[in-house]
Amino acid sequence: MTIQKLQGYKIFKNEEILTLEPLKNQGFCNINYELKTSKNTYVLREFSSDKSVNISRDFEYKIQNKAYKKGIASKPIYLDKNKTFMIYNFLKGNHKRCLKKEDLKALIKTIKKLHNIKIKSKQLNLKKELKKYQHLKIKEAKNSLKICKKELKNLEKYKKRLAICHHDLNPKNILFIKKDIKFIDWEYAGLNDAFFDLATISVEFNLEKREKRYLLKKYLKTFTKNDILKLESYINIYKYICKLWFISLSSKNEDSK
Repeated sequence: MTIQKLQGYKIFKNEEILTLEPLKNQGFCNINYELKTSKNTYVLREFSSDKSVNISRDFEYKIQNKAYKKGIASKPIYLDKNKTFMIYNFLKGNHKRCLKKEDLKALIKTIKKLHNIKIKSKQLNLKKELKKYQHLKIKEAKNSLKICKKELKNLEKYKKRLAICHHDLNPKNILFIKKDIKFIDWEYAGLNDAFFDLATISVEFNLEKREKRYLLKKYLKTFTKNDILKLESYINIYKYICKLWFISLSSKNEDSK
């Protein structure tokens, strides 16, 4: 993306585009830019051109707008008609790797706001997602698939708690802004068991046993042994799906050389 190309879209009526620079911290699939105009600062996300990345950008834009209205996301500004990039307000905050008790409490509160969003969405089928990795032949991938399938079978005994989930709540996608928390990068959001997001937080912030119990208590108010076991199953699924994703990404990079 260049300033000249961006000017052709005529997005900003009363703002002059000043600079467009790649952000220091980049994701794995998109290119993120800091876009400065005479009035505001934005983020421009240029989407991956990989056709195997099956993401509805219309839904991503819509869900981010819903989350913005809940006070937990940046305001989306523009999605181009060809779905090659989107623009949203730039938010200045901190990414944290370790959580204090008050951070975890605030994070759970924000997740509950997310899970209360009402929007029509197809439920994520984890069994179908795993099929994407069956072509991987290395031993680590086969073991990861085996563990995920075992845990999915185990989860059949527990009642589902369906909600709109973010699905990618790693520290890079969580901004701490004073007493507020905002989530960014909504491309994988959709309907799933709420425990998937709780498991993500447990893994990404390396929560200890007592912290996971605190997480469940704050989210559910009261919890049972089954809730603990269900969370542990989702923790294993999240861990090994991440492994499979990175193995697949590495395999694609090797093939493109």
